Amino acid sequence: MSQQDEIIKYLNKNGGQITSKTTNSMGISSRVLRNMYAHGQLERLAPGVYIDPLEFGDDIAALQYRLSKGVFFKDTALFLYGMIDRTPSTYEMNFPLPYAYSTKTNAPIKIYRQKKELYEIGITTTKTPGRHPVKVYNIERTLCDILRARDRSDAETIKQAMNSYVHRKGKNLHKLMEYARIFKVEEEIRTYMEVLL
Repeated sequence: MSQQDEIIKYLNKNGGQITSKTTNSMGISSRVLRNMYAHGQLERLAPGVYIDPLEFGDDIAALQYRLSKGVFFKDTALFLYGMIDRTPSTYEMNFPLPYAYSTKTNAPIKIYRQKKELYEIGITTTKTPGRHPVKVYNIERTLCDILRARDRSDAETIKQAMNSYVHRKGKNLHKLMEYARIFKVEEEIRTYMEVLL
């Protein structure tokens, strides 16, 4: 099997995406990727991230590939969970301090950084609308994040998210209150839950 065939086989298994990092670990020359890109067999989604041109491009998954330590945060997490009815104009990602990231991105992204012990609370995965897995905070953590004073989400988003949560199967009120204490939004969370439940 040629290196090009190996790339095509990988694309078919991986939702049409491949990274130069992956091809290196497969022992495939980066020249093969560049050659396929030059001949229109691949499209470049982001530096080092390529897709099958027949596959729908996925901005959120591309950001995750490029910024692998990032966790989708706040309104972006709500969107991924289907808890708000609009696509965010700017994607929000959280990183551990003292993570240094490249600002050379033309993607509409807002970057946050937190102490490692806070950054690590509630990380899970979900799928993008393009069906690619990405890192995101769980729903309970996300509800606490949107209420925090610094860069708080707008009132309409908060109301919509809280309403969506109370009607959701599998909600974990115990975990929600535990996170609310950690992130110092206990009173507000309790008020919303008392009104809505």
